Amino acid sequence: MAAFRAGAFAAIAGFASPAAFAAACAPADAALAGAYAGTEAKARPSLQLNHDGSFRMREVPTPGLDVAGCWQRSEQTVVLMERALDSENGIRRALPPPLTDTDLDRVRGGGIDTLQQAVDAGLLPMGRWWAHRPRRAGETVRLKVYDPRYGLAVGDARGLLRLADGRTIEQSPVRGDDGTFEFEALPADAAVKAIGVRFPEQPDTQRWLGVDGPTRLLYLIEFDAQTTDAGEGGVMTLTLQADRSLISDFPDATHFKRTP
Repeated sequence: MAAFRAGAFAAIAGFASPAAFAAACAPADAALAGAYAGTEAKARPSLQLNHDGSFRMREVPTPGLDVAGCWQRSEQTVVLMERALDSENGIRRALPPPLTDTDLDRVRGGGIDTLQQAVDAGLLPMGRWWAHRPRRAGETVRLKVYDPRYGLAVGDARGLLRLADGRTIEQSPVRGDDGTFEFEALPADAAVKAIGVRFPEQPDTQRWLGVDGPTRLLYLIEFDAQTTDAGEGGVMTLTLQADRSLISDFPDATHFKRTP
């Protein structure tokens, strides 16, 4: 299962481009638009404020994280409004690209002649294989629910499957709060028609995504921490300084200065 987790996440990284936010933002203060760099010696966060009212912040609040959305100035304060994930009621399905013969060619040899052999040997990511592999009778269906931006745990969430015969099957995570759910005792002819998640912060709300086609061995579901109340966020404020630099209120008063 460790190979599954590593392989799945290696295959599904990515963020929306800044252009995706332009249409939803109002033009902002042109005098503040531009590129800014953090002054910290170790971490090097950066901030781009665009004329069209969109922004992108890199390496904040955690290394490797990009945050994007809309910004506006209000007197000596700059307000950044993070854009929520494009989702259906706070969740969306992620589908990594399938493994191909090109992937196999990179690891072929030494008795490895098929994609299945390469996956079984740990040479290719199991997540990319399972996400496209139709379930056969008796095989376990797995559900992985995760936050793609902050790495937040799902806590005491519940994973749900809705089958073609109308039954709903509910499951707890198999390892604490890591968001991995395994459905082992499904009928041989079970056909999954919808994936659901119930988050501990909103226990009375079931969030569903319909799925088409053959039932797969793995479904990857991303959740939006803001929509599901799984984490704080959504708005960050920065204070405009006399030298036109910006200091954030989170995290740890990051200081951004204009770059040439």
